[in-house]
Amino acid sequence: MKRIFRLTSVTMSIAMVALGLSVSSSQLSGAAAAKAKPAIKVGMILEQTGIYSAYETEWRQGFNIGLKYATNGTDKVNGQKLNINWDDDADNPTTAVSDFKAYVGAGYKIIGGTGDSSIADELAPLAAQNKVLYISGAAADDAVTGVNRYTFRSGRQTYQDVQTAKSYVQALGTGKTILVLGQDFAFGQSYVTDAANAFKSLGDTVDSLLVPLTTTDFTSTALQVQQDHPDIIFLAWAGTTGAPLMQALQQEGALTTAHVVTGLANIVTYPFYGTIGTSFNYLSLYVSAGSTNKLNDYLIKAMEQKYHQQPDLFTPDGFVWAQMLVRAIQTGDGTNVNKMISGLAGWSFLAPKGEQTIRASDHAMLQPMYQVSLVSTINGGYKPVVLRTLSASATAPPVTAHFSK
Repeated sequence: MKRIFRLTSVTMSIAMVALGLSVSSSQLSGAAAAKAKPAIKVGMILEQTGIYSAYETEWRQGFNIGLKYATNGTDKVNGQKLNINWDDDADNPTTAVSDFKAYVGAGYKIIGGTGDSSIADELAPLAAQNKVLYISGAAADDAVTGVNRYTFRSGRQTYQDVQTAKSYVQALGTGKTILVLGQDFAFGQSYVTDAANAFKSLGDTVDSLLVPLTTTDFTSTALQVQQDHPDIIFLAWAGTTGAPLMQALQQEGALTTAHVVTGLANIVTYPFYGTIGTSFNYLSLYVSAGSTNKLNDYLIKAMEQKYHQQPDLFTPDGFVWAQMLVRAIQTGDGTNVNKMISGLAGWSFLAPKGEQTIRASDHAMLQPMYQVSLVSTINGGYKPVVLRTLSASATAPPVTAHFSK
């Protein structure tokens, strides 16, 4: 009768030692070890401190939830872990550039973030110079679109905001004087260009007043607006200084005769305008009640469970960034930049806002936009009501470049 011996790793080790050979556990599982891939490195640059920190908090919350959704709760893509590092540029372009270069030097092929348009404008050229994939965050400057084939955006751009506001202005009649009131950096400057092009075509006169980004006392600004007596104030503002600006405008009587068209800011700002805010015409890139699809339902539920709050203005932008990250890695393994670009360019997908498309020619992010009103609630608060949803094609920016995938 024959005896059958089954050699375990232990008996194999004993046998090999008897023959004068050595063995390690890593050698015994060499095939599995050879298949293991290192974690994919992702570098994020955000304004975790500074006047846009609240926006970035919303964005990062959306990213965390979006990543869970896009990876089916594993935080892995193609079986690989993600090593995501976060740097705070404190809203300083020099710091952001230094962080970007440090990531490149450490071998990162995917870099993202920033809600500051001026910083995005600084980082985008570095992506092409170093042949890495860069996906900006909530930064809205038009110049990010079409700058180079290595750069994408996860959010909307100012052109889409202005096109959303255009019918408001048109309804007020022709021959109006419009004052674009904004901040003197890339975001505000982009608004001035887009508004001048859009509203002059309606037969209106467009002027602008851009305020230094560091301004905290807006008395002189409000006095100038009051003296100009515009028919329409197109307010293009971002950050934490919106409340003192609005207070100054009200105190100086600058809002008594002018119609105000502006972007709906994040939820905490709703009470800042007071009852006068219910008469404003608002455009919005997102309100939680604006979309009815499974991803928006998922986002609302996850935000309540994880953060005990509603998704806010830039939460879906972060969610979309996570979707783009997973898509890029699935098509390019996180290392082949050309394949990742091909995977993103021309991609249409369902997002919390609805169907979105990354235009292949220049990487514009085509997406629905909203016109909303702010109404008083019975408990003394305010809530947005969606008046109209504009399709992605209705607000699509003109093509600015023709990249190959």
